[in-house]
Amino acid sequence: MTQSQEVTVTALQRKIVYEGRDLADVNPIASVEDVVKIHALTTPELATAVVEGPELQEGRRVYTVKKRLGTKG
Repeated sequence: MTQSQEVTVTALQRKIVYEGRDLADVNPIASVEDVVKIHALTTPELATAVVEGPELQEGRRVYTVKKRLGTKG
């Protein structure tokens, strides 16, 4: 006889962090990059930012948004 085991699947929430603060996930079905582009309308430095992650923290996928470093000249 085999025992049946119940499997529960839970969708992981995502969290987008920029400079230590959470960005609102204004469109959970859009890509993280697209959500960051929406935020770039009010925070212009996000227009060239890069997204790192996700890292699994406290049952959530956490994406970190960082300014893209470039050279002036």
